[in-house]
Amino acid sequence: MSKIERTALVVYGHFSQPPRGNPLTYEIGDELDASPYKNWNERINATSYEPNAQIGNFNHISFSVSEGLMKWLEQNAPETYRKIIEGDQQAVAAHPPAGSALATAHNHVILPLARKRDKRTQILWGIAAFERHFGRKPLGFWLPEMAVDTESLQFLSDAGIGYTLLTSKQIADFQPTEGSGPYRVELPNGKSIVVFARHDDLSTELSFKVHNLGGAGHWARNALGPARKWVGSLLLLATAGETFGHHYAGEEQFLYWLVQHEAMIAGYELTTLDQVYLNSKPIRTVQIVERSSWGVEPGLTQWFMGSADAYKNTTWKGALRRALDNAASDLDRAYEDLILPHDVDPYILRDQYLPALFADQTPDAFIAEHLPKMKEKQRQQLKTLFQAQRLTQRMYNSYTFTDNKLDGRQPRYAIACAATALSLAQEATGRDMNDRLPADLAVVTSPDTSVTGTDMLQDAIRDFDLSLLKV
Repeated sequence: MSKIERTALVVYGHFSQPPRGNPLTYEIGDELDASPYKNWNERINATSYEPNAQIGNFNHISFSVSEGLMKWLEQNAPETYRKIIEGDQQAVAAHPPAGSALATAHNHVILPLARKRDKRTQILWGIAAFERHFGRKPLGFWLPEMAVDTESLQFLSDAGIGYTLLTSKQIADFQPTEGSGPYRVELPNGKSIVVFARHDDLSTELSFKVHNLGGAGHWARNALGPARKWVGSLLLLATAGETFGHHYAGEEQFLYWLVQHEAMIAGYELTTLDQVYLNSKPIRTVQIVERSSWGVEPGLTQWFMGSADAYKNTTWKGALRRALDNAASDLDRAYEDLILPHDVDPYILRDQYLPALFADQTPDAFIAEHLPKMKEKQRQQLKTLFQAQRLTQRMYNSYTFTDNKLDGRQPRYAIACAATALSLAQEATGRDMNDRLPADLAVVTSPDTSVTGTDMLQDAIRDFDLSLLKV
């Protein structure tokens, strides 16, 4: 059929898992509530990632996978990892250079809440990780939690990214009849970037009601088919990839039948965001809603300072973020002091560090190339401080602040990352790095638990045998 007779359809899934366990070894360990599996990554792989990969769903959707999950799959579920890579490779082979995979922020950080230099690092490291896994440069980029601001879009454009995707509510004066785009966003630096608008209502149905939609055929006939009258030339459905098999058991089959049969019967032509980006001109120029996300709460409050109402109090998030910010500042100061005498921008150097490692350059070779006059003692210190910088980035993973329980795994992991990074910096430089974190965490409390931030710090120091507080 011609493009006039069919509506383009993209089904998008973002796949991710929160980091947890040992900050230095990446070992998750045993999680009893994931029984009969060793931990939740193994359980979700068995119920979602592996079955979706085995039946070929990654060959028919656009998707992104967080770096932490990709690394875990590479090491622990290599066949699933291979099939995810193959899904993108098949798309590129069929419609070069358009693939099906998008890059994402390296540590799944809420970019609008990050410092300017950290936004750039997260984007450049995320692109480098994508290139390592998929062997090509990405065209698109998934913003964690779809959280967006203009500065982040500028960094994406500067890094060569062509597009991202948002919810329709994140586009000012959005007109539903214009469909999912593409649209152009003009940027203050004179560049522009393309954005696609997710169809919010149909995506929400898919995300939270897939068990009750009567199967892919019924939904395609009764929802997607009639929607062709008012969704323009492109319909974008976007959701968490774990919807299919983990959040809703067995629904990888819903996705299979939708993308391989029923959507086409309902009058749609399945495509990828890369293909639409390369082959379609933007409908018009739009403006984004600054500091917005795909969350139901307005703004980014739930990841920034929490909230209090009659049912829950998560204001501890603001106190925890402040403690992490202070720890990051202390770590940055130690890192800057070591590098600045060499007339090198420490954060441009940080941007380059992880991509170099992904390209199989050793830390010693990297430092020798960029800081040839640095003495051996300082080189060893810098290697350790690079480790601390990586841990600093991991503290701000979005899941740290998505978790509404102060003593949950993700806040604990963030505190463990902070304590580990400070311990490394303390050992490398001889500085006392205890100035602020213990005091800052003392006020991280919640009415829902007697556990405090200080308790979790002590737990991390004991569990991972850290040197912090031992000087």
